[in-house]
Amino acid sequence: MKVKGVAVKSTVNFVKQKFSNDYNKWIDSLPSETASILTSNISDSEWYPFNSAAIIPTNSIIKMFYSNDINGAKEIGRFSAKQGLSGIYKYFIKLGSPKFIINKASKVFETYFKDSQIEVVLSTKESVLLKITIFDELDKNTEARISGWIEKALEISGCNNAIQVPNYDLSFSVISGEQTIEFTP
Repeated sequence: MKVKGVAVKSTVNFVKQKFSNDYNKWIDSLPSETASILTSNISDSEWYPFNSAAIIPTNSIIKMFYSNDINGAKEIGRFSAKQGLSGIYKYFIKLGSPKFIINKASKVFETYFKDSQIEVVLSTKESVLLKITIFDELDKNTEARISGWIEKALEISGCNNAIQVPNYDLSFSVISGEQTIEFTP
């Protein structure tokens, strides 16, 4: 499995921006093949070995800076989306609906990860269900990173993570783990 250089570069930029004082310590903690890739002139369009250029660096970041908290992987994904969807892409994303963005994201996914596939299983006006159908080296941190990327892309598009029930003129902000909303007939 391979990963596109633009994703590799965003990992390096993430550490440089968020943990600049510990960047060299992080690089020194990596296996030589991984460190060599990350300190080279990374080409956005080049393919790199997925394990060495994505899994190992991500896992190292999670361990070193987040005490193995998987939310660190989500933060890397959010950073990657913000970096990758800036400039003219930001305006393109803002013009599309969240549904449009997710449908396009499933195609973009395959350009970031060689020999992978994500499908839109269900797409309605209110929701989208995605399924990763091909991904040889998928681990929990990679899943969290992809989730973070999608979340940030949706935020950029204007999705506000709110539950809306128009028939009852109700709107709730979603705060993970802090509320339960139950509807009974």
